[in-house]
Amino acid sequence: MIDELKAQIERTFGQKVTNRRQAELLSQDIYLKTKQLVSYNTIRRFFGLVAFTKPRQSTLDYLAQYCSFSSYLEFCRQFPSLDSWPKWESLFLSLNAFSIDDLLIQLKKRKNEHQDFALSFSIAAKELLVQERVADLVRLFQEPEFQFLNLNFDDVSQIGVILGLHFRNNTNIETEKLLLQQVNFRDLVVKSNVDYTQFNSKYGAWIQYIASLKGIDQETKQFVNSIRPFMFLLNEESIPTGVMNKIEDLTEKQHPILFGRIFCLKMILAKDQRERLKYVALMKKRLNKEPHFQAELLYVPAIQSILTKNPCLSDFTYSHLQRQPIAQHWYQISLISIQQIFIAARLIEKKEYYLAQSLIAHNPIDQIRFGYKEIMDLFITFFKIKIAVHFNEDIAVLEARFNCLLQRINLPLLSKPYFERYFEV
Repeated sequence: MIDELKAQIERTFGQKVTNRRQAELLSQDIYLKTKQLVSYNTIRRFFGLVAFTKPRQSTLDYLAQYCSFSSYLEFCRQFPSLDSWPKWESLFLSLNAFSIDDLLIQLKKRKNEHQDFALSFSIAAKELLVQERVADLVRLFQEPEFQFLNLNFDDVSQIGVILGLHFRNNTNIETEKLLLQQVNFRDLVVKSNVDYTQFNSKYGAWIQYIASLKGIDQETKQFVNSIRPFMFLLNEESIPTGVMNKIEDLTEKQHPILFGRIFCLKMILAKDQRERLKYVALMKKRLNKEPHFQAELLYVPAIQSILTKNPCLSDFTYSHLQRQPIAQHWYQISLISIQQIFIAARLIEKKEYYLAQSLIAHNPIDQIRFGYKEIMDLFITFFKIKIAVHFNEDIAVLEARFNCLLQRINLPLLSKPYFERYFEV
């Protein structure tokens, strides 16, 4: 199995090991990922760059651990079945035949080799739910290598979308409560994809349950305290004083999207212009300091500018989106798409219909994540009606689609009178 282990190491490393420099880089990577020291000379001997000598058992164990196995013996036991993993039917077969420990090893391999990890993880989680293997499902979310901070945000977003959709249409109250008590489930599923259209249903119930938990981490507290006020706003209800008092202050250490969400609340609920200017100064400071996070920082301000029509928030957001950010990651396409819809609304307001029509026509609406897509579909259809009326085009089909979308969204704010007044000064 030595040759198989060599091939597995190179897949994990992402390149062939054919010279001393690559052996040195691999030695560093092994140490970073396992905290075990395998010298570059040992690696050179292992890969035959110098005279081969049989490696020690401890060295084989360290190399196997680099590839996400617990030991070389575990690698020898698992590798034959792992080698057929890319065939998707093998995933489902393994979920029925393997223990949770074996499944975790398979998923770690996919993660290290960048082989559709997010999809594999989500399918595994859904299948464990179907099989009612609740303890194994909890283990899956507790696995250190699959924690939020150890995943790239594209993977996090995809996991959140897939599992969020599953739970939207499936209910198991006791299992959901158990999962909501897991920090990593909250990070990957609850916090990564806010589901606006479910504020009066599943997602809202989740937020209320998390708010009732004792001893939750500070970041989750900030998140819940920043979501609950919007639930009252979209229900056209007064925000209770207790909920208002829990809205956090803006700090530079907050995640950019959380910072943008709290900024929106501060702007919408500010008592006077002096207070608003204070929050504007804090947002400008962060935008100047972290321009690469512009899409994330102005994401929720764009959404809330569309929904609440708050003039101060809308003016600020529009002025800072004149230069649109460029998507560097999959999840950013969704952020920027919503920002473009907001800009289109401002263009219609300014009667610049040709520009608005072009922006909507080229908007990647299908890339918007599910928690916002239904609402954005509604607004895009509404904006298309306004543009079509300006150009004296038939709007019957658009109006039918608009009415259908409006009936599916259970948010009191989004009523027919709301849309009738939308572009009034």
